[in-house]
Amino acid sequence: MPKSIQILDDNLINKIAAGEVIESPANAIKELVENSIDANAKNIVIEVKKSALELIRVEDDGSGMTRKDALLCFKRHATSKIKTFDDLASVDSMGFRGEALASIAAISKLEIKTSIDNIATHLKLDKSKIIFEKEIARTKGTTIEIKSLFFNVPVRKKFQKTQNYLNSEIIKVVTNLSLTRPDVGFKLILNSDIKITTKPQDIDKKTAFKNRIKNILAKDVIKNALDVDFSENNIEIFGLISDPNFSKKTKTYQYLIVNNRTIYSSIISKFIKEAYSTRIGESEYPVFALHIKIPFQFVDVNVHPQKREIRIRELIFIKQAIKKAIDKAFEKKFQKDVDKNFFSADFNFTKPEMQNEEFSYKEVKKENIFEKFEKQLIFEKFYDIENLDLEFLKIDHFLFIEAKFLKGFLDVEDDEKIVVFDLSSIFLMFLFEKIKKKEKASKVQTLLVPINVSLNLVDISFVEDNLSKFLDSGFDIRVISKDQISIDASFQMLEKENIKELFFLILEDFKHFNSTDLVDKTYEKKIATQISKIAKTKSYTDEEAIDLLSAFAKNSLANVDPLGQNIFKKLNKNGIEKILKG
Repeated sequence: MPKSIQILDDNLINKIAAGEVIESPANAIKELVENSIDANAKNIVIEVKKSALELIRVEDDGSGMTRKDALLCFKRHATSKIKTFDDLASVDSMGFRGEALASIAAISKLEIKTSIDNIATHLKLDKSKIIFEKEIARTKGTTIEIKSLFFNVPVRKKFQKTQNYLNSEIIKVVTNLSLTRPDVGFKLILNSDIKITTKPQDIDKKTAFKNRIKNILAKDVIKNALDVDFSENNIEIFGLISDPNFSKKTKTYQYLIVNNRTIYSSIISKFIKEAYSTRIGESEYPVFALHIKIPFQFVDVNVHPQKREIRIRELIFIKQAIKKAIDKAFEKKFQKDVDKNFFSADFNFTKPEMQNEEFSYKEVKKENIFEKFEKQLIFEKFYDIENLDLEFLKIDHFLFIEAKFLKGFLDVEDDEKIVVFDLSSIFLMFLFEKIKKKEKASKVQTLLVPINVSLNLVDISFVEDNLSKFLDSGFDIRVISKDQISIDASFQMLEKENIKELFFLILEDFKHFNSTDLVDKTYEKKIATQISKIAKTKSYTDEEAIDLLSAFAKNSLANVDPLGQNIFKKLNKNGIEKILKG
């Protein structure tokens, strides 16, 4: 028998709305801070305990509320920002959804103290119900405390990610909000530690924005950043973009503010990358912190319940403006470099001495690797594969061994003469498995010269909270300043530039997929592809070749690596002759 339709009670309606708006503690903090910004606060203090699941306290010096407004603000669809339907097209505040405070109150124990003068209204709510009301003394502004977030929605609490991940998301949210309003001071206290502190800047908005950016982005990026300042047809774009040499492998270091709101827009991010043209590779992403001002009638911010995404009309004009803004920034840099080189050049018009005059420009015939191998095909000493005390031919990342010495280890037919191992595929296979399964690295090397890496506020905090995880993954790390770490030891067989590149890959893995034991499928191929690039460009010593082959012999009989490439190939006489004859 079909079930009859019923009207949901207010308590359940509020919980459903909370699921749309408040997916995580970071969402709750975002909503509260945006309310403080809309109240014209000049200083906002956010205090968080146990990843905000135990306590969120947001205190501001904004305009505050009267008793009447304080009682109304927890009602659904209550707002001070819209009166008529036409107002929807021109909302320029941080938000107007009435569900925010009502939704938070429905899934927490909430307390508010708010005042427009020196007398405050003090309310306590439990599951949206006011259980306490009193007048108290308080200067103008509002303080909201949220305790036991999700206490009555255990399913949502159960599916929250780890505390380290939640902490990094909270830092990211406050960082983004501080970028939207550099005229407001922010302080974030996370588990008694001050993570962010900025002062309000009462100067022109462009200078204030760039100053705030410098508190957020890593020093090496800022030092080499390009200034963007463009205005045309009611579209304004300003901020900083990275030099192409400081592009990243992920979009993590991209900050986009549209009409004073931090948003995510894959299409705008794509426009910015396309504007770089061939200055960066296909797998690289520019670092940027840009403020884009677009006429309000071209933007709809309410596509997503948390207003993270926007919908834009007249995209062609936005794309053209972004390209012009970035081209202008590069032209300005080019002119500056030309002027600098012109005035610093040592003008010497004497004919330079010719070096290596006896050098002959005769065509050099490329050596076929099998011709080289044919000359060295006879090995003098071979022993058991387990001992690996044998002679072999190594060319680039390929290892050639006579098949007869691998019987018992590989299934080798009588007519198969040579086995060619791809060392890069073995290297990829073992390093990928360690990262994927987050196994403790068995072989690390202490670096003679530690590698210093600049990070933004979000990443430096995350690394600091997860030093032991990085150590288990083969990176011995120290935090040496508020925006720099030092890598003191890492995997054997990795070169300096590869260590840094791999560190950023593992950082992204931990940040986004550390709630499970295995790397998410969508990220596996990216990690494997990047390790493969490292493995194929690496030079392998004889000792490293032996170590890799030994590990392969003892631990795996796989035929292909994680990208499906053959780890070894068996060649018979006909196959060898075919290659040698071209």
